[in-house]
Amino acid sequence: MLLRVAPYIFVLIWSGAFVAARGGRPHFTPWAILSCRFFVAAILLAGLAFLIREKEPDWNAYRKRWAGVVGAGVLMNGLYLGLFFTAMLELPAANVALIGSLTPLLTAVLSGPILGERFKTLQWLGFALGILGVSFVVGVDYLTLDAGTGIAAALGGVVSLTLGTLWHAKVARGLPLLATNSLQMAASAVSCLGIMVIFEEPRIEITEASIIAFAYLTVGVSLGAMGLYLLMLRHGAAGKVAANFYLTPGTAAVLAFLILGETLHWEALVGLLAATLGVWLVHKAGHTKYNSNSTS
Repeated sequence: MLLRVAPYIFVLIWSGAFVAARGGRPHFTPWAILSCRFFVAAILLAGLAFLIREKEPDWNAYRKRWAGVVGAGVLMNGLYLGLFFTAMLELPAANVALIGSLTPLLTAVLSGPILGERFKTLQWLGFALGILGVSFVVGVDYLTLDAGTGIAAALGGVVSLTLGTLWHAKVARGLPLLATNSLQMAASAVSCLGIMVIFEEPRIEITEASIIAFAYLTVGVSLGAMGLYLLMLRHGAAGKVAANFYLTPGTAAVLAFLILGETLHWEALVGLLAATLGVWLVHKAGHTKYNSNSTS
């Protein structure tokens, strides 16, 4: 039952992160807040795993795969989010969202050689529709794509999330979900802290907006949404799971309208409809095939 509703809950929570980040971003620097967020999330996940008595990890499997688990976690959490936050310091959020829409397509392309996943023609059409839908939602002015550092950071975030997703799908299946997520959050906290010390003048202002944003991003996104993402990766094709990201810009626009009173343009609704159709094609246009030589 949870697997059936997981994509919808994931999209709703992940989309809400855009609203929360928009309210909290003026009050903190990216790498500082991420290091705190992941540190708290790691502790909460470890405590939750203990409380519900999650099955004891196969320590032999962890010893063999710990580097892959940690590396995937740092890529999916620390580097991806840090680079996207950095990109938004130079680029409009709409441009960053459009660049981010390359993630599902890149994941699908690379999942073939890495995981042995194969998609049908209608599914590839779904990936294309997803990008088209996102472009309608964000209403990008393409002429503003002239900030080299911002573009590089956003593209780096796309690559980080893609490689982290594929790496996790390859090495983490069969490992306890909460313990694995806790380890990945802890590793992400350490990596973000290191980047903060080297490149950033950290700033965190304690305000009502920053507290609400921090709580939502930590509990809702790092624990809830990322947990669902890893759960879906455990049971489904990486390309199909990543396709859900196409729905987040449109859903975020609707939430911003409902919560913040922002204007909701008709293009956003058209884009959300196109993205929804694209995701439906990816999920429903036949089962994903796997190469028999895949080791996933």
